[in-house]
Amino acid sequence: MRYALLASLLLVASTATARAQGSTHEYRPEIIMTSPRYAGYGLQFLYEQHLQMADLAPNERILGLGVVSPTYGLFRFALEVRQVTQPTVTEHRYIPTVYTTIPLGGGFELRDRTRFEIRNVNRVYSERVVNRAAIGHDVDLFGVPLWTYGQFDLWYDSRYRTLNRIDKTIGTRVPLTSKSSLDTFLTRQDDTRRTPHTLLAVGALLRVAL
Repeated sequence: MRYALLASLLLVASTATARAQGSTHEYRPEIIMTSPRYAGYGLQFLYEQHLQMADLAPNERILGLGVVSPTYGLFRFALEVRQVTQPTVTEHRYIPTVYTTIPLGGGFELRDRTRFEIRNVNRVYSERVVNRAAIGHDVDLFGVPLWTYGQFDLWYDSRYRTLNRIDKTIGTRVPLTSKSSLDTFLTRQDDTRRTPHTLLAVGALLRVAL
Protein backbone atom coordinates (compact mmCIF):
# COMPACT_ATOMS: atom_id res chain seq x y z
CA MET A 1 0.00 0.00 0.00
CA ARG A 2 2.91 2.29 0.81
CA TYR A 3 4.27 1.88 -2.74
CA ALA A 4 0.87 2.52 -4.34
CA LEU A 5 0.53 5.74 -2.30
CA LEU A 6 3.99 6.90 -3.36
CA ALA A 7 3.20 6.16 -7.01
CA SER A 8 -0.06 8.08 -6.66
CA LEU A 9 1.73 11.16 -5.34
CA LEU A 10 4.29 11.02 -8.16
CA LEU A 11 1.60 10.68 -10.80
CA VAL A 12 -0.47 13.52 -9.32
CA ALA A 13 2.64 15.74 -9.42
CA SER A 14 3.33 14.82 -13.04
CA THR A 15 -0.35 15.41 -13.86
CA ALA A 16 -0.18 18.95 -12.47
CA THR A 17 2.91 19.62 -14.59
CA ALA A 18 1.18 18.30 -17.69
CA ARG A 19 -1.83 20.53 -17.11
CA ALA A 20 0.42 23.55 -16.93
CA GLN A 21 2.13 22.61 -20.21
CA GLY A 22 -1.00 21.60 -22.10
CA SER A 23 -2.40 18.10 -22.54
CA THR A 24 -5.38 16.05 -23.69
CA HIS A 25 -7.75 14.62 -21.05
CA GLU A 26 -9.95 11.55 -21.49
CA TYR A 27 -12.37 9.23 -19.72
CA ARG A 28 -11.95 5.55 -20.74
CA PRO A 29 -14.79 3.16 -19.86
CA GLU A 30 -14.06 -0.40 -21.01
CA ILE A 31 -15.57 -3.87 -20.70
CA ILE A 32 -14.00 -7.28 -21.38
CA MET A 33 -16.25 -10.36 -21.43
CA THR A 34 -14.93 -13.93 -21.69
CA SER A 35 -17.17 -16.82 -22.71
CA PRO A 36 -17.36 -20.16 -20.89
CA ARG A 37 -14.20 -22.07 -21.73
CA TYR A 38 -13.86 -25.24 -23.78
CA ALA A 39 -10.65 -27.23 -23.14
CA GLY A 40 -9.34 -24.10 -21.41
CA TYR A 41 -9.95 -21.80 -24.40
CA GLY A 42 -12.48 -18.98 -24.43
CA LEU A 43 -13.86 -16.27 -26.71
CA GLN A 44 -13.23 -12.73 -25.57
CA PHE A 45 -15.20 -9.59 -26.45
CA LEU A 46 -13.86 -6.08 -25.80
CA TYR A 47 -15.56 -2.68 -25.97
CA GLU A 48 -13.62 0.49 -25.15
CA GLN A 49 -14.56 4.14 -25.50
CA HIS A 50 -12.28 7.20 -25.30
CA LEU A 51 -14.21 10.35 -24.36
CA GLN A 52 -13.08 13.96 -24.03
CA MET A 53 -13.34 15.06 -20.40
CA ALA A 54 -14.57 18.52 -21.31
CA ASP A 55 -17.72 17.56 -23.25
CA LEU A 56 -17.73 13.71 -23.47
CA ALA A 57 -17.17 13.91 -27.24
CA PRO A 58 -15.89 10.56 -28.57
CA ASN A 59 -12.22 10.47 -29.57
CA GLU A 60 -12.03 6.75 -30.28
CA ARG A 61 -14.13 3.57 -30.08
CA ILE A 62 -12.61 0.08 -30.03
CA LEU A 63 -14.44 -3.20 -30.69
CA GLY A 64 -12.47 -6.42 -30.29
CA LEU A 65 -13.06 -10.16 -30.62
CA GLY A 66 -10.48 -12.81 -29.85
CA VAL A 67 -9.53 -16.21 -28.46
CA VAL A 68 -7.69 -16.63 -25.15
CA SER A 69 -5.76 -19.73 -24.09
CA PRO A 70 -5.46 -21.51 -20.75
CA THR A 71 -2.33 -20.94 -18.68
CA TYR A 72 0.75 -22.95 -19.64
CA GLY A 73 3.18 -22.62 -16.74
CA LEU A 74 3.82 -18.88 -16.51
CA PHE A 75 2.29 -18.06 -19.92
CA ARG A 76 -1.07 -17.39 -21.56
CA PHE A 77 -1.74 -16.50 -25.20
CA ALA A 78 -4.41 -14.60 -27.12
CA LEU A 79 -5.25 -13.77 -30.71
CA GLU A 80 -7.53 -10.81 -31.34
CA VAL A 81 -9.06 -8.69 -34.12
CA ARG A 82 -10.02 -5.08 -33.37
CA GLN A 83 -11.84 -2.30 -35.21
CA VAL A 84 -10.81 1.18 -34.07
CA THR A 85 -13.10 4.04 -35.10
CA GLN A 86 -11.93 7.65 -34.85
CA PRO A 87 -13.68 10.80 -36.13
CA THR A 88 -11.77 10.75 -39.45
CA VAL A 89 -10.50 7.19 -39.92
CA THR A 90 -11.32 3.53 -39.29
CA GLU A 91 -8.48 1.14 -38.47
CA HIS A 92 -8.28 -2.66 -38.23
CA ARG A 93 -5.77 -4.41 -35.98
CA TYR A 94 -4.70 -8.08 -35.82
CA ILE A 95 -3.09 -8.76 -32.46
CA PRO A 96 -1.28 -11.86 -31.14
CA THR A 97 -0.47 -11.42 -27.43
CA VAL A 98 1.69 -13.20 -24.84
CA TYR A 99 0.92 -12.84 -21.11
CA THR A 100 3.43 -13.76 -18.41
CA THR A 101 2.86 -13.87 -14.64
CA ILE A 102 5.89 -14.14 -12.31
CA PRO A 103 5.68 -14.26 -8.48
CA LEU A 104 8.26 -11.91 -6.96
CA GLY A 105 7.97 -12.85 -3.29
CA GLY A 106 6.66 -10.81 -0.40
CA GLY A 107 3.18 -10.94 -1.93
CA PHE A 108 4.26 -9.03 -5.05
CA GLU A 109 3.67 -10.23 -8.60
CA LEU A 110 4.96 -9.18 -12.02
CA ARG A 111 2.41 -9.34 -14.84
CA ASP A 112 3.87 -8.76 -18.30
CA ARG A 113 1.96 -8.43 -21.59
CA THR A 114 3.66 -8.29 -24.99
CA ARG A 115 1.32 -7.38 -27.83
CA PHE A 116 2.21 -7.43 -31.56
CA GLU A 117 -0.16 -5.29 -33.61
CA ILE A 118 -0.53 -5.52 -37.40
CA ARG A 119 -2.43 -2.37 -38.34
CA ASN A 120 -4.45 -1.64 -41.47
CA VAL A 121 -5.31 2.04 -41.89
CA ASN A 122 -6.89 2.73 -45.29
CA ARG A 123 -5.06 -0.32 -46.70
CA VAL A 124 -1.71 0.95 -45.42
CA TYR A 125 -0.09 -1.65 -43.16
CA SER A 126 2.28 -1.01 -40.27
CA GLU A 127 3.39 -2.84 -37.14
CA ARG A 128 3.48 -1.85 -33.51
CA VAL A 129 4.87 -3.66 -30.46
CA VAL A 130 3.53 -2.81 -27.00
CA ASN A 131 5.08 -4.21 -23.84
CA ARG A 132 3.29 -3.73 -20.53
CA ALA A 133 4.94 -4.54 -17.20
CA ALA A 134 2.84 -4.26 -14.05
CA ILE A 135 3.95 -4.91 -10.47
CA GLY A 136 1.16 -5.36 -7.97
CA HIS A 137 0.33 -6.52 -4.46
CA ASP A 138 -2.91 -7.71 -2.86
CA VAL A 139 -4.15 -5.40 -0.10
CA ASP A 140 -6.86 -6.59 2.28
CA LEU A 141 -9.56 -3.96 2.82
CA PHE A 142 -12.32 -5.10 5.20
CA GLY A 143 -11.83 -8.67 4.02
CA VAL A 144 -11.81 -7.74 0.31
CA PRO A 145 -8.54 -8.47 -1.57
CA LEU A 146 -7.68 -5.43 -3.72
CA TRP A 147 -4.92 -5.83 -6.30
CA THR A 148 -3.10 -2.47 -6.34
CA TYR A 149 -0.56 -1.99 -9.10
CA GLY A 150 1.72 0.33 -11.00
CA GLN A 151 2.57 -0.32 -14.64
CA PHE A 152 4.53 0.96 -17.62
CA ASP A 153 3.64 0.50 -21.31
CA LEU A 154 6.37 0.94 -23.91
CA TRP A 155 5.27 1.42 -27.55
CA TYR A 156 7.39 0.86 -30.67
CA ASP A 157 5.86 1.89 -34.02
CA SER A 158 7.34 0.76 -37.35
CA ARG A 159 6.08 3.96 -39.03
CA TYR A 160 8.54 6.00 -36.97
CA ARG A 161 11.14 3.27 -36.23
CA THR A 162 11.38 4.48 -32.67
CA LEU A 163 10.06 4.00 -29.14
CA ASN A 164 7.59 6.84 -29.43
CA ARG A 165 5.13 6.35 -26.55
CA ILE A 166 5.31 5.61 -22.81
CA ASP A 167 2.32 5.05 -20.51
CA LYS A 168 2.55 5.29 -16.72
CA THR A 169 -0.45 3.92 -14.81
CA ILE A 170 -1.59 3.30 -11.26
CA GLY A 171 -4.72 1.33 -10.52
CA THR A 172 -6.72 -0.95 -8.25
CA ARG A 173 -8.62 -4.12 -9.18
CA VAL A 174 -11.68 -4.79 -7.02
CA PRO A 175 -13.44 -8.20 -7.15
CA LEU A 176 -17.20 -7.78 -7.59
CA THR A 177 -18.22 -11.45 -7.78
CA SER A 178 -16.35 -14.73 -8.18
CA LYS A 179 -16.27 -14.10 -11.97
CA SER A 180 -16.07 -10.34 -12.32
CA SER A 181 -13.86 -7.45 -11.24
CA LEU A 182 -13.52 -3.70 -11.75
CA ASP A 183 -10.24 -1.90 -12.45
CA THR A 184 -10.08 1.84 -11.78
CA PHE A 185 -6.95 3.53 -13.07
CA LEU A 186 -5.17 6.79 -13.82
CA THR A 187 -2.80 6.95 -16.81
CA ARG A 188 -0.34 9.50 -18.11
CA GLN A 189 0.68 8.88 -21.74
CA ASP A 190 3.58 10.70 -23.40
CA ASP A 191 3.77 10.38 -27.20
CA THR A 192 6.45 12.22 -29.16
CA ARG A 193 4.44 11.88 -32.41
CA ARG A 194 1.26 13.56 -31.18
CA THR A 195 0.33 17.14 -30.38
CA PRO A 196 -0.10 17.81 -27.52
CA HIS A 197 2.44 15.18 -26.47
CA THR A 198 0.74 14.30 -23.17
CA LEU A 199 -2.58 12.56 -22.60
CA LEU A 200 -4.13 12.06 -19.15
CA ALA A 201 -6.81 9.38 -18.83
CA VAL A 202 -9.07 8.27 -15.98
CA GLY A 203 -10.68 4.93 -16.68
CA ALA A 204 -12.66 1.96 -15.42
CA LEU A 205 -12.37 -1.55 -16.82
CA LEU A 206 -15.07 -4.14 -16.08
CA ARG A 207 -13.98 -7.78 -16.54
CA VAL A 208 -16.64 -10.51 -16.70
CA ALA A 209 -16.03 -14.25 -17.18
CA LEU A 210 -19.28 -15.99 -18.17
